[in-house]
Amino acid sequence: MQKKHPQAIINEMFDHEAFQQTGYALIELLSKYFATNIEGNRQVILWKDPVDEDLNWQAPLPRSATLNAKNLLLKLGNEILPNTLAIHHPHNIGHQVATPLPIAALCDLVASLTNQAMTIYEAGPSATMLERQVIRWLCDLINPNNKKAGGILTSGGALANLTALLAARQVASVKFSKPWNAWKTGLNNNPLLCILASEHAHYSISRAAGIMGLGSDAVIKIKADSNGRMCIESLKQAHENCKEQNLTVIAVVANAGCTATGSIDPLEDVGEYCQSHDLWFHVDGAHGASALLSDQHAPKLAGIHLADSVIWDGHKLLYMPATMSAVLFKNAHHADAAFSQEASYLFQEEDSDDITLEIRPETFNISYRTLECTKRMMGLKLWTAFSLYGTDGLGTLVDEAFSKAQLLATKIKQFPNIELLMEPETNIVCFRYKSDELNTAEMNLKQTTIRKQLLKSGDFYLTQVELHGKVWLRTTLMNPFTTPEDLNALLIAITES
Repeated sequence: MQKKHPQAIINEMFDHEAFQQTGYALIELLSKYFATNIEGNRQVILWKDPVDEDLNWQAPLPRSATLNAKNLLLKLGNEILPNTLAIHHPHNIGHQVATPLPIAALCDLVASLTNQAMTIYEAGPSATMLERQVIRWLCDLINPNNKKAGGILTSGGALANLTALLAARQVASVKFSKPWNAWKTGLNNNPLLCILASEHAHYSISRAAGIMGLGSDAVIKIKADSNGRMCIESLKQAHENCKEQNLTVIAVVANAGCTATGSIDPLEDVGEYCQSHDLWFHVDGAHGASALLSDQHAPKLAGIHLADSVIWDGHKLLYMPATMSAVLFKNAHHADAAFSQEASYLFQEEDSDDITLEIRPETFNISYRTLECTKRMMGLKLWTAFSLYGTDGLGTLVDEAFSKAQLLATKIKQFPNIELLMEPETNIVCFRYKSDELNTAEMNLKQTTIRKQLLKSGDFYLTQVELHGKVWLRTTLMNPFTTPEDLNALLIAITES
């Protein structure tokens, strides 16, 4: 067979008419997949052993084409999509992963095709403006009276937490009698730094401490009460202990919806304590900050306006496709502190040894304030959702999720052999099967066994969490299509396991 001319190959790869035809067919395929999931007309997961599956997927590296567009669609429809975790399925109640808004998924297609790098303004002009507008809206939800706030969008909550804590470290480093630039010169021969965080803080906080060179042991865990909320007295005592040991606290981290239980720390009390002791107050609102969209639930976040930094995940209760997270600062110029690094070949700005962190003009070159150099057009999908549905529409999704958690908690109390951990504060509910005939170890094994049975059957997808030596089943009620009947079926399945 005669080989194609290189230009013919390139033209075929970038054929806009073929793109249109394949795109139409792909949208039709995804629409059917989407509808099937919402209606629950399939298993939530088609469980297969990953070791066996890995063997089935192994194939030689293609040196030439092995599929055409038609066969690719068949492969998607027959093999790939059926083996996904059905995110929109009513029985998907596991992780804090949104059932994404369909329009947001289409916006991701726009972002992929236009491929705006966003390294500097000219590499993504409209993408930059979209992000700046979205950031203004999110900051306005936190505190409409603060016109100095700002921030950036980044790839996920872990990176968002790292960015905020890098800024906190840099700000802390200039407060000493002999200030230094922590970003430039590192931590050698400088005071020992630490972070105070709830015992339920996300693991990304310890990971950030490790990445920053503080060591994960530098994260000092603050005791939480029986409702999973940080104890303010324990925070005060830990701070006093740090001062006695000559440890410098660079940040206090509170949860607005912790991963384990969805609990919200007493943000006002923590924020006021931080203000009175000149401590950086960071709120991990990856999950729960979206309560600000709800008139009913926003009061749970009273005090969040005191935070020096807040992170907020779009791919959780803002119902965006993964991943998109906001890092928001009370003072926009603190965003520049996270990555105090020269990159003159990109930014064409003079390097400065000034580390006093005086307010500086905002730059339109977003990469100056984020770990990513090339960055996806993240703002379009959230800008579109706000524009199409407003805070009223997005708040309705939050209200629905929170009320469904309350409903599940109420139903659990009607089952004598199921124990509720605590009243849900957001949309996360933890509970477990209980039996007086089983000891703690046997009870823990029972929860794990139940979860595995439900997973392998494909009937329900839920997770588990260990708290103080006890394993609990954990559900996150993200899906607006989960019904009261689905919740009944879940509890019956657990009691019959």
